[in-house]
Amino acid sequence: MTGKIDLWMASVAFGVASYIAMILNCLAREELHLSNEQICRFAVSGALLVATALAASCLRWGAGKIR
Repeated sequence: MTGKIDLWMASVAFGVASYIAMILNCLAREELHLSNEQICRFAVSGALLVATALAASCLRWGAGKIR
């Protein structure tokens, strides 16, 4: 592995994330009896959390390269 993300790895990651999102949606509806609005709020909150974590990781990784 070279440490770089190629198109194949990105597409596999997107597919896995989509599949997990569908499973979680079904669980939220059927098992937890959440409304569409509640599911949407949780989805947006989760996406913001993941985006923040990725941005922090990229900034920390990139900060070591600036010198």
